[in-house]
Amino acid sequence: MKILQIIYESFGSPYGFGGAGVRAAEIYKRLSGRHDITLLCMKYPGALDGEIQGLRHVFAGTESRSLPLSVLHYTAKAAMFVKRHGAEFDVIVENFLPSTPFFSRFLTATPVVLQIQGIMEGHSFRKFNPLFSIPMYAAEMFYPGLHDRFIFVSDVTRAKVMKRVSGPVSFSEVIPNGVDTALLGTEPLDGDYILFFSRLDTHTKGLDLLVKAFAVLSPRFPDIRLVMAGYEFSSFSSLVSSLPAEAKDRVSYAGFVTGKEKVSLLSEARLVVLPSRHESHPVSILEAAALAKPVIVSDIPELGFVPENAFGLSFPSGSAEGLAQRLALLLQDAGLRKELGRQGRGYAGNFLWDSVAIQFENALELTSDVKK
Repeated sequence: MKILQIIYESFGSPYGFGGAGVRAAEIYKRLSGRHDITLLCMKYPGALDGEIQGLRHVFAGTESRSLPLSVLHYTAKAAMFVKRHGAEFDVIVENFLPSTPFFSRFLTATPVVLQIQGIMEGHSFRKFNPLFSIPMYAAEMFYPGLHDRFIFVSDVTRAKVMKRVSGPVSFSEVIPNGVDTALLGTEPLDGDYILFFSRLDTHTKGLDLLVKAFAVLSPRFPDIRLVMAGYEFSSFSSLVSSLPAEAKDRVSYAGFVTGKEKVSLLSEARLVVLPSRHESHPVSILEAAALAKPVIVSDIPELGFVPENAFGLSFPSGSAEGLAQRLALLLQDAGLRKELGRQGRGYAGNFLWDSVAIQFENALELTSDVKK
């Protein structure tokens, strides 16, 4: 197959490389030997078309350092690319973001699959000003209904989106995220820090709650640190600025880490926390589970798989007090941490990137017009 993946994230972009980018890289590097794959990504200063980590990248947009301007240009120019070159591909996978509605389905006769990681719902109004939140919310409500082929990352997101789709659907499948097999064989250590490993996005990821909870906990656990890692969408320094000096000294930002550094950071944590207000199917939680790390998550539906599969605890979404209580429970109970970690490693073994890539490949073959 000749596959075009439309996704704004790319490795090395100053605008971030999160779960969607990791998913694309992990799946397509496993399929690149059998298929011709092109990733159509958002341009950034210095971005050049060509291979990145073995995958062909084409950049559309402008080299502006303004994120809103870059998104606007990317949306328009990626749509133009599809109109001009769409017929050269057997299938197009459009990664849905409410800020980038490409209308690919109406620009080419090539089958277009809308891949939906997650949705923000009303959170967009609490995160962005009305100039951005209103059109984003409208796109999220109505844009998926223009399509008839879907790939979702979780059953929860599929249920939320499909209730708004009134037209005929020819294809709809849930293909989750995964982990690398090597993580299952890595020996975990019971370190001295709580780890947050995701995009530093205060509202979406609930980092305001985490900072408040750590401030409450720090006097009780003077030897425990808090480490944050991931793309810095929100300012780390602003996030911790209100902490008491004693607690602030024990909070650090590890930056955006990958490869062996990422594995080391995860495997040496005492526990991993993700207090998100909305989510999809986080790669970081699966990786933490694969490394036998207990996790704490908010009780939103998208993260319900954690307590349901007994490899972590949940707390009431939006409650810093509830988060502090759960953190304290795990910090002082080594036996519970070990048991949750054991359960997590067993769970993560069901979600290997090798298997996910085959599911993805089969889905694209079913929905494309490939001539055998």
